[in-house]
Amino acid sequence: MFCNRCGTESQPNDKFCKSCGAPVGAAAASSVDAAAVPAVAPVVAQPVTNGGAVAGAQAVAPPMPPMPPMPPAMPMAGASIPGQPGMAGPPPGMVPVVYQAYPGGPQQVYYMPATAVQGHAHQSMLDGLKGRIRNLASTEALEGFSLGQTFSQTFAKHGTDAVDEYMMVGASRTTPPIELVETGWPKPWMFFRLLAFFAVAFAVLYEVWKFTGNIPLMPAMLIVGAFAVPLSTLVLLFEMNTPHNVSIVMVGKLFVVGGLAALCAVSFEYMVGIAGKLPGVVEETAKLAAVLLVVRGTRYKYQLNGILFGAAVGAGFASFETCFYGLINSFLPTLIQGLQQMQEADAITAAMQSMVNNLVVRGVLAPFGHVAWTAIAAGAFWRLKRDQPTSASMLMDHRFLKAFAIPVLMHTLWDASVLMPNLSFIVNVALWIGTGLVTWYVLFGFIQQGLKQVKEEQMTHLQATLANVEAGMDSSVVAGQRAGVLPA
Repeated sequence: MFCNRCGTESQPNDKFCKSCGAPVGAAAASSVDAAAVPAVAPVVAQPVTNGGAVAGAQAVAPPMPPMPPMPPAMPMAGASIPGQPGMAGPPPGMVPVVYQAYPGGPQQVYYMPATAVQGHAHQSMLDGLKGRIRNLASTEALEGFSLGQTFSQTFAKHGTDAVDEYMMVGASRTTPPIELVETGWPKPWMFFRLLAFFAVAFAVLYEVWKFTGNIPLMPAMLIVGAFAVPLSTLVLLFEMNTPHNVSIVMVGKLFVVGGLAALCAVSFEYMVGIAGKLPGVVEETAKLAAVLLVVRGTRYKYQLNGILFGAAVGAGFASFETCFYGLINSFLPTLIQGLQQMQEADAITAAMQSMVNNLVVRGVLAPFGHVAWTAIAAGAFWRLKRDQPTSASMLMDHRFLKAFAIPVLMHTLWDASVLMPNLSFIVNVALWIGTGLVTWYVLFGFIQQGLKQVKEEQMTHLQATLANVEAGMDSSVVAGQRAGVLPA
């Protein structure tokens, strides 16, 4: 059954068209002039006989129903549809949507709520943006990933032995064989315990200082506040390294030596005048160079290893940088200014509070900055390096350069206030949120690639094992045949 007004197919029980709202079925029949519909005489099948026997039966099929009219073109709001007087534009709150099954085919107009169309457009825009990001990073859409599932073990109870075994990995005797490595999305939990420990320690130090006013607590508060979140984020990516072939000693070496090496490299690079306007290029290059300086050789071949190495150097760099900002940019300027305007005790209190505020803000933002940026850069490099020696050609490979451009761009947007000091606080917060989401979307894509690499390694190892077993069985059979134990 088709609507006489717009040609949309309707169900037998429908009284009104789902597209234009015109009456259909019995409701439409009452408004149609019967004289305008030509009568069709029934045709009775006549048997054809031959010698008293029925040779066959031929009947004329009833005529096909008339083709529905071509749906009208999408009308402009408030405009009348040609040939359909009284139908002026879409119904209130609805917008016309044209459907065309194939290029050049007939078009069908549907009316949908404006909010649904806008939501579809926003989803299409978001999907397009995610596709461009994946193309730049050379990653695939996330498969089987869920934040709820990934962090489902965060608050589960784990004993002391589980904690010890969890961290004592990476040595020749504690690295699991490749066939036992998990290739699904990891479920980290250790990072949250470390974060909670640091948070409680910082809160205790802060309350003791507030109660006693003891100034020597300042260094402890500065170190705990600066190291808490970068170290916790590093442990999160340590747990994501499912091969468990990197020891905590190696991670600590990268954190301290790599972080300090990156700081020194940045210090020399900032001696060049223009470098101060390009913090994204300068700092991301220095941190990646520190990773390549500390980690040499071909022992660590997994992309997940590279992600962990980058996170360690980034965490060290972020921790030391926060110490600088907390002391030089917050505590000392506030103290100097306060000594000129108030009593010494009040000036010290104001300086301590300014430092605490700086540490809290940088701690909240830390997971979206240096740790994740350097993890992406090193992960992109290890995607090419694997078990090969480091070479300059890898650094010039377009696949690495495209992916390396992501942390550089995210860092540049994060520090947009350096180039544009007049940006409002709201714009800066929007940039931080946007760059943080993009950074972790890319990082999760890299982690997925690393998990697939481990799975491919498992398959290769399994195939080699089966080939060796089959070869051994064939050798046994041949030896048995030669010895006359088995039939030839």
